[in-house]
Amino acid sequence: MKPSIRLNRFRISPDPLSSFLSGFRYDIVYFTNWPQQDNKSLNNIVSTCIKLVLQESGEAEITAGDTHLHIGAGSAVLIPPYTVYSAKTYEQVNSFEIFFNIIPVTHEQAFLTRLNAANICQYDALLTQSDFDLLRAVYADIREGRDGGYARLHALITELIVRISRTLPQASALTAVSAKEQAIIDRLLAYIDEHIAEPVRVDEICRALQVSQSYLYRCSRSVMNCSTQEVITRHKMVRARLLLHNSEMTISDVAEAVGYDPYHFSSQFRKSFLQSPSEYRKR
Repeated sequence: MKPSIRLNRFRISPDPLSSFLSGFRYDIVYFTNWPQQDNKSLNNIVSTCIKLVLQESGEAEITAGDTHLHIGAGSAVLIPPYTVYSAKTYEQVNSFEIFFNIIPVTHEQAFLTRLNAANICQYDALLTQSDFDLLRAVYADIREGRDGGYARLHALITELIVRISRTLPQASALTAVSAKEQAIIDRLLAYIDEHIAEPVRVDEICRALQVSQSYLYRCSRSVMNCSTQEVITRHKMVRARLLLHNSEMTISDVAEAVGYDPYHFSSQFRKSFLQSPSEYRKR
């Protein structure tokens, strides 16, 4: 018997979730471990990344608007970008936090939709002690610069996302985003990048992309879950945060680099991140 015939019954093909997850990658920005964070209170936290909180021990509370979560050992919390929340810890708290973006960013909303995570979400009893032992080993790999640490963390995120997906009802399957809408937003983001130092206007973008404002708004809502103007502002503010890490640039330089005058830049930055550019730079 030929090997190919003998192996036919073992042939596999991607399932729908696996096919979906293969359409993007995680850009992991931070991986933290906070042992013994007892009796702490943090207010008005906001991030441009997706944040995954993995609670190993102790108890904590997270509040975002009308949502109030009580977090125990083994729980995970997924916090969408730009969610403003507060957190309070009690005794013997140990947690890991993973901050990541979805690349390309135009897949971010589909990712959050797949997890029913339009708002902050809690998943109880998602992790075992063996999972936390593995997280600790991967954390050590990354802190000590061992080869493969990032890849191991990437694989761990995928494993957790699969577990979360399996806890959700089948009805939470993907909300379709058309390839045409995705392509329009790709072009929108490219236009913003090309004109990042200019005060980009929606009507100018529509002329460049040869689409109506209403259609571009619909694409922005479908793909990014926000208005076209919000897409522009968020993209510029994310770039500004990166530039603020360059100590050779003044805040005025950063403002000019993203197409703002210094006053309106500081105002928009505070509105986006609940702190001024100078406060962010001092962190």
